[in-house]
Amino acid sequence: MADAADHLAFAEDARALIAIGPHEERIDLGDVVITFSPGSHYWSTGVARVRFDDDVAGALERVRGEILDRGRGAAAWTIGDAATPSDLVPRLLGLGLESEPGEGSRVMVLDAPPDRRQTTFRVERVATAEALLAAIEVASAGFGHPPQDADDERRRAAETFERERAGGHTVRLLAFDGELPIATGQAWFGPGGLYLGGGATIPSHRRRGAMSALVTAAWDEAVRRGTPALVSYGNATSAPMLEGLGFRAVGRARHLIDRF
Repeated sequence: MADAADHLAFAEDARALIAIGPHEERIDLGDVVITFSPGSHYWSTGVARVRFDDDVAGALERVRGEILDRGRGAAAWTIGDAATPSDLVPRLLGLGLESEPGEGSRVMVLDAPPDRRQTTFRVERVATAEALLAAIEVASAGFGHPPQDADDERRRAAETFERERAGGHTVRLLAFDGELPIATGQAWFGPGGLYLGGGATIPSHRRRGAMSALVTAAWDEAVRRGTPALVSYGNATSAPMLEGLGFRAVGRARHLIDRF
């Protein structure tokens, strides 16, 4: 069974460790891991577990070369406490990367049952292409995605559904108020636990317990799989909610965007 150190390593560099589907590619360059997922968004290319030596500029050029070789021109970087060198973030910013808004995220771990709050919302696994489309609409409204990003997700929805069903590496969840889809999230299977991401609630239903219901459902999935732990990132808005459910902060991470 995974211990606290395993959970910390997984939480900090989840994108380097989660299971990937047959439609994705992961390359480990030794000092960095790059994951390629379908889509044209910057977050479709993830850079994690960064352990550069002092030649950050040379390493960045090498990473960009791998990304360009696959016809992409942007990536999302996750820089945790264990990343090297210690001044990696300011050096990357000086080389042209952009910081996402805010001061980064807390790295969060839940390794005991969450506080099961009373709610009238029900949560279901996304089991049809139609349900996936509903989840995409919820996420687009919750995150305020630009129209072109939402259109790209809709266009690829049927293909995405079939690939995720075949891959068996992830589960999507959708929360309902009656028959109205109101919140969504995704859990990726990893060593000793599940990584939660993509959590979004439509504006009319925020702060009413939808995310709590999703976390509870994700925990039940983790237990069912024999890996009773959840890891996630919490920003200034979501971290207090996660802590209220029993998550604890074990570190911090910065999220950078590289467009080139």
